[in-house]
Amino acid sequence: MNLAKKRVLIDVATAGAAGDMFLSALTDLIGEPDVLLPVAASMLIYDPSFRLAIGSKEHSGNTGRVLQITRNSTIRFNPSSMMDVLQAVAEEVELSAKAKTLVKDTMTVILQAESRAHNQPIDELHLHETGSIDTVLDIVGTAYLLERAGLLEDTKIVATHVATGSGIISCEHGDLEVPVPAVAEILVVHDMKFHNGDAETEVLTPTGAALLAVLASEYVESIDNFVAQNQGIGFGTRDLGTIPNMMKIVVGEVVVSEGTEPKKPPTKETKKKEPKTEPEAKEPPVEVSKTKTEERTIVLDEWNADEVVVIETNVDDVDGETLATLFETLLEDGLAYDVVIIPAIGKKNRPAYVVKVIAPKTGLKSIAEILIRQLGTIGIRYNTWERLKAARETLVCSLEIDDKEYMVRVKVSRSIDGSIVSIKPESDDLIRVSRETGIPVRELKPRVAMQAHAVNE
Repeated sequence: MNLAKKRVLIDVATAGAAGDMFLSALTDLIGEPDVLLPVAASMLIYDPSFRLAIGSKEHSGNTGRVLQITRNSTIRFNPSSMMDVLQAVAEEVELSAKAKTLVKDTMTVILQAESRAHNQPIDELHLHETGSIDTVLDIVGTAYLLERAGLLEDTKIVATHVATGSGIISCEHGDLEVPVPAVAEILVVHDMKFHNGDAETEVLTPTGAALLAVLASEYVESIDNFVAQNQGIGFGTRDLGTIPNMMKIVVGEVVVSEGTEPKKPPTKETKKKEPKTEPEAKEPPVEVSKTKTEERTIVLDEWNADEVVVIETNVDDVDGETLATLFETLLEDGLAYDVVIIPAIGKKNRPAYVVKVIAPKTGLKSIAEILIRQLGTIGIRYNTWERLKAARETLVCSLEIDDKEYMVRVKVSRSIDGSIVSIKPESDDLIRVSRETGIPVRELKPRVAMQAHAVNE
């Protein structure tokens, strides 16, 4: 007799792991190129020049996603401000309590590793690459996408033995042997199973190592028994020649014979190769989807299309408090795009409600379970719908009030001919400015909208 258990496998045996590879793999898994947009938009408050593009890439028969980021490289956060920014962005994109814990734990792993590597207290650390806005996007974005994919609850995450790379690399700390000190600390302290791999450069970054340390509960040598149901492939931007610079996140099942225990991988670490000088990295041209830049010269010439699942159930014996809880559970936890509760007359002429949920296809099982458990309904209906969406972008407008500058994000939607459909200032930003200035939101809103309209005409 076999027992099937739902698992997620993170395959990092070929080219290690990095934060941007987690994001691109999860984006590919979910199948929605703009799924990371809310997190990227939250970066604009801290860096108005920040832009994120999602492109496609192929190597050795593998096709996946790759991220291209434009940002101000001089922006750096100290440990305290980094934690504050992570918390603020996590609140902004409405992460669940579990996802927020993942964000905090991942950054804590990085800071503790940096502290040990440099023999300094955390509050005295001077962060280099790990203090950039990229790190915020990598950590919060990974938590956000895992939640969107329904992979934070009732899921066991395992990983292959991670490749670290070898040789010498040049960074802001100078020339360092691979794995760099912070990564080496994470590997040892968290008993991660690793090997050098074939790449003669760094392929395991501190952020990638920290995410693995927090997410993976087990490391496996073989994936022979893993039956894939869905997978996402994420590429890094560095060219490793014949070695595909990619990682896979695979959702599936592993079949375990009853009465047997899975074999534990050996704890012995692979002997490192002799340090070698890192060859000059060559970045091949990447096919990137059209995006908005600071000096926008083009607009999308077609509607954005994707697929969603529409889930429904009828209830006639549920009180208002229970129904209200659904909005908090499904929307604030990021499981659904929209929730609608429609009054109706049901069987035996009883007052009833139709609960309708629009969500990504990956959230079907999680949402069905929530509806059944919280409402007590004995069944749900679902169907997959194709959806057309107006082209959207988020920009930042600057308001000067009493000689002080306030940054407000604005969502701009366009029709297929590029004309503006709507301009909507971010309500949270308006509320923040209103509280600080005493100016009512109803007065701030048209000022911001007029400025955004002038910029976009």
